[in-house]
Amino acid sequence: MIELLESLDPAKNTEVDSVELRALVDEKVGLSTQMRPSVSRRWKAWPIAAAGFAVVVVAVVPWLFQPDPINLLVPDLASLNGTAGVDRLIPLAAGGVQTMDVDGETIWVMSALAGKLQKVSALSGAIEASYDIDGHVEGVVVGGSYLWLSSYDHDGEVLRFDPEAGGVDLVIPIGGMPGGSEWFGERLWVSNQSGDMFEISAMGEVLSTRRGDVKGQGMGYLWINDPDTGLISSVSPDGATDEFVIPTVEGADTMSGWGIRKVAEAGGFLWLMDGDYPFGTNLSRFDPETGEFRSMGGYTFGLLDMVELGGSLWVTSHTDHLLLKVDPDSGEAVRYAVPGKVGGLSVVDDEIWATFYQPGGALVKLGREQDLVESRDVVFDDWSLYPYRLLCTGSSVEGGPTILLEPFDWIDYGSWSVVQAQLSASGYVVCANGYVEGESTPAQRAADLKQALDESGLPGPYLLVGAGDGAHSVRLFADGRTDVAGVVLVDPMPLGFAMFYDDLLPGWGHPPWSDLDVGESGALGDLGGIPLTIIGQDSSSVFGSDRFIVGAGRETAEALDEYWQNGLEFYASLSTNSNSVVASGSGLDAIVSTKPDVIVAAVLAQLGTEPN
Repeated sequence: MIELLESLDPAKNTEVDSVELRALVDEKVGLSTQMRPSVSRRWKAWPIAAAGFAVVVVAVVPWLFQPDPINLLVPDLASLNGTAGVDRLIPLAAGGVQTMDVDGETIWVMSALAGKLQKVSALSGAIEASYDIDGHVEGVVVGGSYLWLSSYDHDGEVLRFDPEAGGVDLVIPIGGMPGGSEWFGERLWVSNQSGDMFEISAMGEVLSTRRGDVKGQGMGYLWINDPDTGLISSVSPDGATDEFVIPTVEGADTMSGWGIRKVAEAGGFLWLMDGDYPFGTNLSRFDPETGEFRSMGGYTFGLLDMVELGGSLWVTSHTDHLLLKVDPDSGEAVRYAVPGKVGGLSVVDDEIWATFYQPGGALVKLGREQDLVESRDVVFDDWSLYPYRLLCTGSSVEGGPTILLEPFDWIDYGSWSVVQAQLSASGYVVCANGYVEGESTPAQRAADLKQALDESGLPGPYLLVGAGDGAHSVRLFADGRTDVAGVVLVDPMPLGFAMFYDDLLPGWGHPPWSDLDVGESGALGDLGGIPLTIIGQDSSSVFGSDRFIVGAGRETAEALDEYWQNGLEFYASLSTNSNSVVASGSGLDAIVSTKPDVIVAAVLAQLGTEPN
C-alpha cells in the first residue's frame, strides 16, 4: 500500500490554475475582486475567518446571536485544560472573532461578537477586567499608553481606549472598513479597505494620509503594500519610505487583494504570508541583505497568523487545526495538532498564547513543545479537489486498515486534528474527510469520499469514525460494502433530532445540523457483525445539566435527553458486535475537542493496538 502514497505533501509542487480556483472561491464565498480584504498581524480574523474559511461561522452567526438559552449548548471549554499540549485555557466572552495584543504581561483580547474587551493576566490567567465596547471591533493594538480598536461602524473608525479611565475617549474616522494596524515609531499606522493609510499620533492627531496597506512589522521596519503597484516596501521609524522594496515574483501574488497579507521576522529573514493558493497556504522569505525573495511553496490551507519564538517561525492553520514550526533556513515545517481553530498568536515571556474561536472563544497558553501532539507527515492531500478535501497522514501498517474520519458536518474535518495525529502516530494511515467551506449533505459527503478514495488509490479495508451528523454519511458510505473493518460513532445525531429540537424549543435556533430522511435510513442495511463502538454524550453535561434544565424546563430537557439516548440505542443496534462508552463530562459537539483520547482508545481497541 505504501507505494500508493506520496511521501511528501504534494502542495509544495502542485500546479493549480490559481485564476480559475480563485474565481471558484469568489463564487462560492460571494466576494468580488474589490471586496477581497487584506490582513495584518494584529488585525486577524474577519477577512479570513468569516469571508474565507468560516462559511460555517457565517451560517451560524444568527444562532450565536440568539437569546441566552442557546448558550446552554456551548461546550465546557475548561475541560480542554491539559489536553493536547494546552497548558492553560481561559474561556472568553463569546465564540467567533477574537483578536489580541500584548502589553508586558497583560493580554488584551477583543471578542467581536460579544462586544467585550478583556484584560487578562498572563501570570495568573485571570480576567482582571472586562469592558463593553459599543461597535463591531475586530482589531486591537497597544501603543502610547492606549489601546487602539479598529471598528467597522460608521464606515470605519479607530477607537482610542484609555485603560486608566476604562473607556473609549476618542473616535477617529478612517473613511472605509479597517484593514491592517500597527503601533510603530511611536505612532499608529492603520489602513482601510480602499487602500488609504493613516499615520496617527498618540494624541489622536492624523499626521499624514497616503496610499498603503499595512502588513506588519519586522527587521526594524513597518511593511506596507502599495495597492496601486502591488509592491511591498519598508517604512523606517522616522517615516522614511522605500529603503527596501520587495519585487512581485511568481508564487507570491502581491498584485491581488489576497496577496501578501502579513509579515513576521524570524531567523534573520522577513517572512511573508501570501495567497498563491486560496486563503493563505504559502510562505515566502525575503533576505534584506541579498535582496532575494523566495517563495517557499504551499504548506497547508488556512495559514492565519505567525510569530517568532526561539529562532523559529510559528504559524497557525485554522482550517487544519494545526500549529506549524518552520525552520527559517530550510523552510521545513513540523506540524503540531491543536484541539480547535486557532486565530491569533502572541508571545509572552517566551510562551505562545493563542486565541481559539472554535469550539468556542478562548485564550490558550500552549504547552511546551515536547508536550504538543505532533501530526504525522502528509501522505495524501489533493488540493485540486477544492472545496472538498481528503487529508491523509501517517504510514502504512502491513494489512492494517485505513482509518476514515467523518466530522460533525457544521464544524468541519479540521476538528479531527488531535485524533488524527494520535492515530497516525500509532502506525496507521488516517484520512480526514470534509469540506473547506463547511456543510454539505450526507449523500454528497459519502459520494465525494468514495470518489476521492478511488482517485487516490487508497484501498480498503476501512475503519470508519463519524461524529455527530457525520454518522449519516458513514452509514451511507458503508452500505453494501464488504471492506469495512469497523465503525466508531462519536455521539451520533439521532434521526430527526433537529426537527424534534425545533418543535420543543421554537426560536432557539441551532447549528446547521444535517439529517437523513427516515425512509432513506430504513433502506440502509445494518452492519451485521462488524465491530461497532458508540461513544455517547454525558447527559449530566448537556440536556441533563442544571443550566439546560433552568433555561429549557425540566420536561423539555428530559424529552430531549430521552430522544438522544434512544438514538444512541438505535445506532448500537446496527451491529451484533457493538459496545457503548460514555464520554464523561462532555457531549454534543465537544467530544472530538475535549475527549480525543476516548476516541483514540476506542479505535485502537478495535484494531487491537496499544497507544503509541
